[in-house]
Amino acid sequence: MRFTCGIFTVFLLLATNTAGAQQLATDAPASSRLRLFGQNGVGMVLYTNTSCTAEYAQKIRASGSLGNAFGSMLGKVKNESLGMPDTDTSRSLKQRGMIMSKAYFKEYPLVPGQSVVVEAGMGSPAGWRCDRLITSAFTPQAGKDYEVALDVDFSGGVCMLKVNEVAADGSLLRLPVQPASKQCVPAAAAPGQGAD
Repeated sequence: MRFTCGIFTVFLLLATNTAGAQQLATDAPASSRLRLFGQNGVGMVLYTNTSCTAEYAQKIRASGSLGNAFGSMLGKVKNESLGMPDTDTSRSLKQRGMIMSKAYFKEYPLVPGQSVVVEAGMGSPAGWRCDRLITSAFTPQAGKDYEVALDVDFSGGVCMLKVNEVAADGSLLRLPVQPASKQCVPAAAAPGQGAD
């Protein structure tokens, strides 16, 4: 009888732990994902948990490093996917590529509710370049996917950083973003807590 009681207790504990784990999985917020596009001549940097480029949790160089440049130049660079839906942008990588500059993308997990900054620029030996680095800040929401690409209008000499939300069917929704400055602005003191 004692043996049967012990087995029953073990099964009860296992069932309770399984239910608890399922509850934690249900309560955990869904993460967000971000796809960044790069190629030789394009610099693309992700700053996490920040709204500026001077103070951040992590700086991730998605494009523009020496290794990425050589891989893109030789056509050996590979896409890195977390399973985000394909979009018109990801399907048309060959159209973004140029001679010795294969276009590619990398996808990254984001923490929902923590602001991120994406910074991009472009320069080529042929003299094409953006006149400055372009930055955009946004706060990802739980369970949402995002995509950022630097579009260059060579005829007009205009660089534009496009930040989009990616729907489950791969359609894109333009995201309202804010430009990010280099310096972070300190949070305003709460009323009644100013300096004496």
